[in-house]
Amino acid sequence: MKKSKILVSIAIAVFGAAGTSFAAEADKSSSTDKLSPEGYWVQFDEDNDAGRGMPEGIIHTYFAKNDKYGKKGTLQMEIVVPLMYVDSSGKPTKPRATCYNCSNGSYNGFNYRGENAPLEGFVFAGNMQPEAGTAVANQKSDVYKNGGVINPNDGKIYASEAQVQDGGTTMFAKAAYLVWGKELGSKSAHWKRITKADYEKVKADCGVTADGQYTNSDTKVTSMCTNYPVAQFGVKSPV
Repeated sequence: MKKSKILVSIAIAVFGAAGTSFAAEADKSSSTDKLSPEGYWVQFDEDNDAGRGMPEGIIHTYFAKNDKYGKKGTLQMEIVVPLMYVDSSGKPTKPRATCYNCSNGSYNGFNYRGENAPLEGFVFAGNMQPEAGTAVANQKSDVYKNGGVINPNDGKIYASEAQVQDGGTTMFAKAAYLVWGKELGSKSAHWKRITKADYEKVKADCGVTADGQYTNSDTKVTSMCTNYPVAQFGVKSPV
């Protein structure tokens, strides 16, 4: 499978049956529930390339408050601060301004809107629903699946799966390529949880500027943002 940056977890399985309820609407980004799938996460480059171990961006996960991208109450994922991607020459560099080669459509109930979409604020995964009985007390949340994800680096669409692990500190995310329900390839990622205040600091340092740029024109700031020092938040790369 072609390299996927800002990749979300997302494998599919037929989700289940009657009587399954979606999570509550309220955003639990500041929740005391350590296994809540809502919150802010650092996504790292886990590929064997020059960007390996570097932060690719900050992701916000939350339960949908309307039906725009999927069913209300299902889990959605949004890029809130893009930081870095590895370009065609293999060099880590500042992120693209918009979703590359992306279109609009629907997959597994996820209504993606990728055409000319700015990366900051881009909802790249959605309609993920909890599978009852998959949680492990104090260690893992339910698995969220039966949704879709669009890769903002090539516009390809996959099935999605996500689960909070490691007692709440890690979001395991998977994107899977399925044909007739059979998984023919997949890729997983391990995001690390940060606080809303941490996210706001990253956004202040590296978010969209007044002139619509994703990183400051100052080369010193650009250099910091393409390898942002997330260790200050007590997290480190999983690779």
